[in-house]
Amino acid sequence: MTLMRFTTYTNKRRFNRINRFDVMFIVLLLAVTAYLLIQEPLMVAILGCASIVYLGLYNIGRAIPLVEKWINAKIRFWHVATAIIGTTCLFTLFDAPAHALFLSGLEDFVGELVNASNSGVDTGTVGTVFNMIRAIFLLLVVAAGLFAYNQAQQGNDWRPIATQVALAFGIVIGLDIITLIFTGA
Repeated sequence: MTLMRFTTYTNKRRFNRINRFDVMFIVLLLAVTAYLLIQEPLMVAILGCASIVYLGLYNIGRAIPLVEKWINAKIRFWHVATAIIGTTCLFTLFDAPAHALFLSGLEDFVGELVNASNSGVDTGTVGTVFNMIRAIFLLLVVAAGLFAYNQAQQGNDWRPIATQVALAFGIVIGLDIITLIFTGA
């Protein structure tokens, strides 16, 4: 009977030391986080949601070493956290809701019809319905664009999908033109 030798394994990996650039990222992260906690607490929720996305991307970057070789740099947590803070601060510049130009003539026309009919429907409801229509349209266009990109990456024909997206834009532009002709708005 042979006795197995027990060996102790040592961790030969050195711990990463924080260098000067990491200290700058840490200071920036702490300063912006303190500002957001004091001035805009709602942004902390947005920061949390964005951090889920960026931390997921960070884990993907760590799992796929090809990405790190491609960018020729080591991705660290501080870099990802700074990207989260920067993106969140960038989106605070756009705190007003987006004003979509398509279907605005039709929205004004339907709003005037609701006011003239005294039906008890609030004109804000008309605006909300049209904003939902715009949001659904844009989400469908983005989904179709991603699907077309995926088809192209797999070597399949992406042109029918792109044609459908172009037709959707054409139909919306046609609706705006017809609304302009009939209502004169």
